Amino acid sequence: MDALIGKTLQGGKYTLEQELGRGGFGITFRANHRYLGQPVVIKTINESLRQQPNFAEFDRKFQDEARRLASCVHPNIVRVSDFFVEDGQPYMVMDYIAGQNLGDVVLPNRPLPEELAISYITQIGAALKVVHQKGLLHRDIKPQNILLRQHTQEVVLIDFGIAREFTPGATQTHTNMVSDGYAPPEQYFAQGKYTPATDVYALAATLYTLLTGQVPIAAILRSQPIPTPRDLQPQLSATVSQAVMQGMTVEAQNRPATVDEWLSLLRNSQASVTGPTVAVLPGHGAQMPAEARTTPAVVPSGERNSKIWLILGLVAIAVILGGFVAIARILLDRPSSQPSPVAQDDRTSAPADPEIRDRPSPIPTPQETSKPQLKTPTPVPTPTPKATPSPVVETPTPATTPSAVVESPTPNDRPIEEQRPIEPPAPTPKPEQPVTGGQIPRVPGFAVGTPETQVVDALGEPTDTQAKGYWPNTRTALYDLVPNQITLGYIYDRDSGQLVQTEGSFAQSVDDLVVRTALNGMLGGADANVMQGFQEVQQRRSNRFTFRKGSLEGVIERNDRDRIYIAVWDDNLH
Repeated sequence: MDALIGKTLQGGKYTLEQELGRGGFGITFRANHRYLGQPVVIKTINESLRQQPNFAEFDRKFQDEARRLASCVHPNIVRVSDFFVEDGQPYMVMDYIAGQNLGDVVLPNRPLPEELAISYITQIGAALKVVHQKGLLHRDIKPQNILLRQHTQEVVLIDFGIAREFTPGATQTHTNMVSDGYAPPEQYFAQGKYTPATDVYALAATLYTLLTGQVPIAAILRSQPIPTPRDLQPQLSATVSQAVMQGMTVEAQNRPATVDEWLSLLRNSQASVTGPTVAVLPGHGAQMPAEARTTPAVVPSGERNSKIWLILGLVAIAVILGGFVAIARILLDRPSSQPSPVAQDDRTSAPADPEIRDRPSPIPTPQETSKPQLKTPTPVPTPTPKATPSPVVETPTPATTPSAVVESPTPNDRPIEEQRPIEPPAPTPKPEQPVTGGQIPRVPGFAVGTPETQVVDALGEPTDTQAKGYWPNTRTALYDLVPNQITLGYIYDRDSGQLVQTEGSFAQSVDDLVVRTALNGMLGGADANVMQGFQEVQQRRSNRFTFRKGSLEGVIERNDRDRIYIAVWDDNLH
């Protein structure tokens, strides 16, 4: 796309001057409007997508984005001024807004004053109400998609690339593209009943970042309570902190149903705050003066004395009660005469029946792996790995099979296991660290038919590759996502570069919500029957569940290493 710099469009009307941003789908440029002598923003499809066989679909989605954005007219929404197609390439022209996005303003660790953050969110909330009135969900509210106009306190919402229509009460299929930290749990699943509460979560999560200078934990990984804004910034008011957490409620039905309903919580919190006129600081705008925050109120001496005696009385009562509580705690915490039961080891080896042998072979774990660099907005530390003696991604096969012959790997290629490798001597196992919400990034699930470029864009270069797969005209790639706990494997068709099989292996300690999210992505939307089958295996009520969806086949099973193995493949693969 660098070749486009300096390119003129529409007979010299526009000249592309500078690339502003690039993603897997689109690229934006700053351009000059020749006749008006003003800067504009021009967005077009990433040229790499022109090589994809479904380019026509990308073109349609791009035009849908332009149409949706043009229909939403509001001072706090970027305006579309033109749209055209030239040399088969679509272009959308928008107003150029000088200034920074709020992600650059507050990240990392540069929170805004409470009043200013609420002002920005209130403006975006007003814009979102127009979006929802048009029957649309923005689905990508985050600080990076909010621009702060230079030399003002006005903010503008941009990027309607994954916006979608919604019908209240109807079950619909949406793309499960998300921005981790800001997308609610329901957005990770392709099918569901979508409501404005989806954008309410993202708006509240955006306020969380503005107030704390930190990105909240991804919703799909919230197995434990997350810190509230006030936990991170004690000077924040309790009511605002509570309003943020209400907007970020995991269950959509328990969230404020509309933007207005949620904004009313913020308005109520603002109404309870009184004080002097705020000051303006460079870069952050309005802020309460320090003296206004620290000067105590004057209390008459008589009232003060009575309050002191009241406080002392309450302290005495608390001390007495604390003694009783301590005694009770000692009695309750006394060790029982009966030891706690140890969980039974239910690990079994699934039978090596013909159905298992006939389906595509899984990808073995390499002898030496290095964790790939995941392209996630917030790096998360990985847990202490557990030594394991066997491949992570595997299916039960006869133990007498000789070891695999591995060719010299080439970039982006990884073999399918032609034969099961000989297992090394078992090392002394270490205690397994549970992989839960706060420890790993979201595990993406890619469906059969996904181009390799999309996988690499999300995960980076694979841990291991091989150019020749077990099945004719295939090659493979493996990602050791969390060593000894999560491994993802992909089988590509050599000609099209698209996935023909997608698989993953998960230790029992991995949060089931993480695994269900990956499964949903691998199927392009899993139905209730498949999720029930997963639950049966995950809860050890079954060792194997097979399923079919259209032209896809799949299996969920517990292997002989007590891992949950999931594979989905095209039924024409073998």
